[in-house]
Amino acid sequence: MAFKDFMNYQTPGKGVVKEDEETKKQYSFTKFFVLFFRKFWKIVSANLCYLFVNLPVFAGLLAISGNFNIPFMTPARQFYPILYGVSRFDMNPAIMAMMGVNGQYVESGYPSAVTYVLYGIFALTILTMGLGNTGMAYVMRNFAREDHADGAEFFGTIKRNWKQGLIMGVIDAVCIAVLIYDVTYFYYLAFYYMPEDQAFGWMLIFFAMVLIAFIYAMMRLYVNIIMVTFDLKITKILKNAFILSLLGLKRNVVALIGIAATIFLNYLIYIYFTPIGICLPFILTIGMTAFMAAYAAYPVIKRYMIDPYYPDGDKPARSDAEPIFTDRG
Repeated sequence: MAFKDFMNYQTPGKGVVKEDEETKKQYSFTKFFVLFFRKFWKIVSANLCYLFVNLPVFAGLLAISGNFNIPFMTPARQFYPILYGVSRFDMNPAIMAMMGVNGQYVESGYPSAVTYVLYGIFALTILTMGLGNTGMAYVMRNFAREDHADGAEFFGTIKRNWKQGLIMGVIDAVCIAVLIYDVTYFYYLAFYYMPEDQAFGWMLIFFAMVLIAFIYAMMRLYVNIIMVTFDLKITKILKNAFILSLLGLKRNVVALIGIAATIFLNYLIYIYFTPIGICLPFILTIGMTAFMAAYAAYPVIKRYMIDPYYPDGDKPARSDAEPIFTDRG
């Protein structure tokens, strides 16, 4: 066979052994790794597409870096202002020695106008995040069920679902912010600020908020996949995501553990190998966690929302009846 024929994908060849349909329908723990390594470079590609949609994130990183802050000199130790005040009234060898130890200055900075502009651009992420999640959900859902997906379909999905993607992105960002604030607030209130005789009630509220945050984390596995798979209103999407988060509890817990472990591993790499740890989220981490979410969620969606109506496949047979399942792509 000539080399040009070898590289021509249209040339008939031996092909590959077709998987048994029952095996293909299984979403086992082992098969996750098989699919992950099979789709590895496509997951990396989807990760890059997601970052392209969320370009305002880079403005936030620039703002946090402090490169555009206005510099000024400040004492390195918090004890210095107190020591300085004492020295104004009584200067002796002991205070002079302490001033020498605690009087070092370091350079700090405060936000400039450019920094505030960068933070303003970063705030646009509340809109772009929902769009990116929409495209990522479609691509990862297709990878999980072994269908084709590429960058064109990533952006095509955003184009077709941008209205719901924007709304869901805002709802998601608000819910995450509120839950983080509530969990943190009630944690400090229950374990630090309240006296012991009043702390028990606040502890109950804290654990209730943790439970709500956990349920919402499971719902997030489903929301965007339901949105790109079914033609539903947002209230119905959230309702179904809540129900499925409980029905697929086992898969959801495993997925959340895997996602948390991936993020923690990325953090450890950042601590010990900083350049690699910084680059990983821009190359793989986001796509990898999205694939975990889709691999856990889609079988539950298929079992409870698709198979009861179309047991012979994901697509409805041709008929005059209005289909219940609609792949919105």
